[in-house]
Amino acid sequence: MSGEDAEWTGPVPQRIRCCICGDDTAGADDYVVIGVITEESSGEIQYLGAHAAHLEGVMARGFTVEVTLM
Repeated sequence: MSGEDAEWTGPVPQRIRCCICGDDTAGADDYVVIGVITEESSGEIQYLGAHAAHLEGVMARGFTVEVTLM
């Protein structure tokens, strides 16, 4: 992981590289965190980071990404 951001207060201790492009997300205004869970995961969540524009570009038609400052 890289892209540590002193202001970041999300569900993971630091920003994660974009899971779409692989680039650092430090300072990205459109950074989003995706939590993935399965029935077999016993409540454990796998987090993925992404630039919102990249995530929206791979989502099915009609789905959009809304960035809300936390």
